[in-house]
Amino acid sequence: MVRLPTPQRTKDVSTVDVTANVGAQATRARRPVADRLMRALARLLVRVFFRRIEVVGADRLPADRPLIVVGNHTNGLVDGLLLIALLDRYPRFLGKSTLFEVVPLNPFLHLAGVVPVYRAGDGEATGRNDATFARCRQMLGDGGAIAIFPEGISHDEASLQPLRTGAARIALGAVFDEHVSGVTVVPVGLVYDAKATFRSRALVNVGPPLAIGGPPSAYAADPHAAAKSLTAEIDVALREVGPDYETVAQADVLARIADVAALEPGRQPRSAAALSARDRMARALARAEREGRLSGEELRDLLAAQDRYERDLAALGVRDADVAAPLTRGQMRRSLVWSALKIVITAPIALVGAVVHLVPYQIMKRVGRLPRNEGIRSTVKLLGCAVLFAVEWIVLAVIAGVAWGTGAGLAVLVGCPLSGYVAVRFVERVRDAGGLARAGRALRSRRDALDAVQADRADLVARARALVP
Repeated sequence: MVRLPTPQRTKDVSTVDVTANVGAQATRARRPVADRLMRALARLLVRVFFRRIEVVGADRLPADRPLIVVGNHTNGLVDGLLLIALLDRYPRFLGKSTLFEVVPLNPFLHLAGVVPVYRAGDGEATGRNDATFARCRQMLGDGGAIAIFPEGISHDEASLQPLRTGAARIALGAVFDEHVSGVTVVPVGLVYDAKATFRSRALVNVGPPLAIGGPPSAYAADPHAAAKSLTAEIDVALREVGPDYETVAQADVLARIADVAALEPGRQPRSAAALSARDRMARALARAEREGRLSGEELRDLLAAQDRYERDLAALGVRDADVAAPLTRGQMRRSLVWSALKIVITAPIALVGAVVHLVPYQIMKRVGRLPRNEGIRSTVKLLGCAVLFAVEWIVLAVIAGVAWGTGAGLAVLVGCPLSGYVAVRFVERVRDAGGLARAGRALRSRRDALDAVQADRADLVARARALVP
């Protein structure tokens, strides 16, 4: 292992305008407060939108070095919110300048401290990026962290799109032009099981860091070639931690196979496979097909086994977890009683939450269907609901405060979001209890079919795991 030097700034600093320095210092003094506020907001939003979020490899993120986080970009502004909420270090993002023209987004972008990037395709003067890159190098020189989505676009494709060289140019410029030591690039893969679906799952997969170095003479001789070379390294690193499939159809079918094959009932009873385990399995299957280790016949047999098992589940009306770890009658009875108890206790609060949030939720449900890009839909749903809900909470709190006093207003302001979350959990509990009851009835009435279905499941799992090293 090569030990990276402790980050430090060069002492050869050019003279800058004093007024600009004072303004920059004032901005930096305000940023910790804004960063804490933005991180709290991001955590609230993603924890509500996603039912489960997993973080893998968080210990790979260096705590004491100038850091450039690079990620794949398939889910609009939600990608940035996940990184803000879940990474130990708060990164300063680069975002296209036209985002600042979207009025509802503008306050969030300023609160997050997003640095604008100017693109010729948007009709902007790209020369303004000199100041953007200089600001990024300054932040790295101060030991800070920045985040870039080098694809440059949010998309719905199943694999990484061609990377732009901005991240590499910033890293190399900081190391060789500004003499900043210890600059590290860390790839982060963002994976979703249904990215535009409320209460779905997300995975933040942190990859091994890339130390930026090499002979200064090579960079000096051809900075463009050096940037292309580093960009190619970043591309390889991102494909190791993020989605990398040939088509959306392939990604979908391999994910469904991996959902079954990655589930270990002894460790994960009554639940779906962890998204991280599913992702590893699905990407391994895609790699086997890409490298020729999965023949056409083996692929057809695997797809036939998957299709046969899915038909089994549909015929019985049960989930994979119901077959992988079927409950005894006693376990089923206790689970249903406990679920019913929680449903009854939370029902009054859930009813209040449903009434309070029904109108803005229905508005955003319809508005969220308008964007063609699925990732933009999740951004519209998430931020749209956040804004409409917050406005409604404030209006109701003011009404209550005027009518019954400040205490009542504060109670409403706190109670509205809490009742909304209880309503969400109430609906999930009702659905889970209903699924559990249906599975229990189906497995009791079709006990004779369970052995055959479990055999089909075992066949699918064995075929899939045989292809994964």
